[in-house]
Amino acid sequence: MATRPIQYETGFTLLPGKYVIKFLARDAETGRIGTYQRSFTVPNLNREEKRLAISSVVLSSQRVPLGDELFSVRNAAAQSANPLVHEGQKLIPSVTRLFSRVRDMHVFLQAYERGAASTQPLLAFVTFYRGDAKVFETQPVAVTDGLDLRSKAVPLRLSIPLETLPPGRYECQVTVLEPGGQKAAFWRAPVLLVP
Repeated sequence: MATRPIQYETGFTLLPGKYVIKFLARDAETGRIGTYQRSFTVPNLNREEKRLAISSVVLSSQRVPLGDELFSVRNAAAQSANPLVHEGQKLIPSVTRLFSRVRDMHVFLQAYERGAASTQPLLAFVTFYRGDAKVFETQPVAVTDGLDLRSKAVPLRLSIPLETLPPGRYECQVTVLEPGGQKAAFWRAPVLLVP
């Protein structure tokens, strides 16, 4: 079990606003308990006029083929609607934001293009900072298709090789630009790279 992540999935609908989610896990054999808590915001996409609206950003270092999970009760239709499933592989989110330099970091998010009938071109890139110094920046990735006409979401997937970065703490910033509408979105979080 140590070689596979344990992941619990559920879904529910929330109104726009700021929330705090707290998870509690208990080991049935030892009785040990662990908790995880994180704040997050559900944006009101109908009121966002000045900035490009984006989803939560998922950082990961692992993709697994569908069916390799320890246990899954979801049917194929539910898995195909899961935004973390792409080309038969499921992205396993990193809760700790700790990454090994021997694996690529995968970044997933969605940009929302309200009112669009087709994908408006987007550019996305990832930057690593130490203090105020820019240490590494990926080349911009152009996204020109993928608009879901129902949700108006455009998926953005980036993979970043980490082997050239020295171990340590960084601020990871994801930048998404919509050149046509002159809008941008920025997301930033601390990450730790280990050998």
